[in-house]
Amino acid sequence: MVDVASYIDSEKPGRWYAELFDSIPAGIYRTTLEGQLVFCNKAFAQLFGFASAEELTGYSVIKLYKNQKDRGILIETVFQDGLVTDFPLSLIKRDGTPLRCAVTAKAGFDEDGMAVYLDGVIKDITEGFKGNEDSKQLAPIGEGDEDFVLLLSPRGDLLDINQACAGFLGYHNEELIGNSFLRLIAPQDRYLLPLFLSDVFQSGQEEGVLTIIDRHGMRHYLGFHALLVKQEGNSPQIKIIAHDATERMKYHIHQLSKQKLLGVMEMAGGVAHKLNQPLTIISNLLNEVLADLSHHDRSYEKLVKIDNQIKKLNEIARKIGAVNKYEAMEYVAGVRIVDIDKASRVKRSEEIK
Repeated sequence: MVDVASYIDSEKPGRWYAELFDSIPAGIYRTTLEGQLVFCNKAFAQLFGFASAEELTGYSVIKLYKNQKDRGILIETVFQDGLVTDFPLSLIKRDGTPLRCAVTAKAGFDEDGMAVYLDGVIKDITEGFKGNEDSKQLAPIGEGDEDFVLLLSPRGDLLDINQACAGFLGYHNEELIGNSFLRLIAPQDRYLLPLFLSDVFQSGQEEGVLTIIDRHGMRHYLGFHALLVKQEGNSPQIKIIAHDATERMKYHIHQLSKQKLLGVMEMAGGVAHKLNQPLTIISNLLNEVLADLSHHDRSYEKLVKIDNQIKKLNEIARKIGAVNKYEAMEYVAGVRIVDIDKASRVKRSEEIK
């Protein structure tokens, strides 16, 4: 039987596990949160058209995303759930060839518990995805469709919309056909329409969430999948298959807010704990020094003031450790900061005590 520990010690540092990772057919990688590639195996490099992993040392993986915003969504989801499994991503090879991939990833932490890495396993699902695209392109637009279906011109004009979608937005479909799709998009997101159209024409597909305004000014979220439909002798069209994702998005936003608050509370607790230890030591040492000094000593009054300030720091640390909600206040130049007094569960009565 091979003594694994002896084998590892006998090898050059890192060589044995680098060879192990290179023998695995799935792409394995590690990046910094900023997007710099720290490590990848041979399968990862080959997936994106590189001859070796060495070519990717220090490479910015953001260049491999078709839409850079997708990386932000991936990281946000990892932080929220701790681990993502088979997360779908639209990526591109070194030569610009589109890729559909599924990523399983988790955050890597340093010794202080701070997230510094993203570790992942990636697999190519492009072929399987093409099969799904073909089946969706064959689905006709009609009144019986359960999904919302829209047909856009290359300029973004509505060529057709099924009644299910029009009715959901408070219209009859004939009221919308011939108008720009832009009128239905939330004002703050309208600048994205040209980018959306460009992405669909470049890659042949796009997916995501649209923020839509109905007839009464209410905001809705539509999860969509857009496909480029090419017809012989006619201009290409964009077919959008969508569904109401409003409740799911509201739940996601709510959960994300809870996770952020939980993160703030955990960080506040850690900061308070770290502060209390040195403050306690300093306070104890000061008390020993004060006990040996006469009240008439010229340093005595200054040390008492220092001791009082340390007590204030202890009180601030206690409030930081008791933060249980988000409360902000105006600082300077429009900047808002956390109002520790209001965000803390420490009561005024406790402060008096």
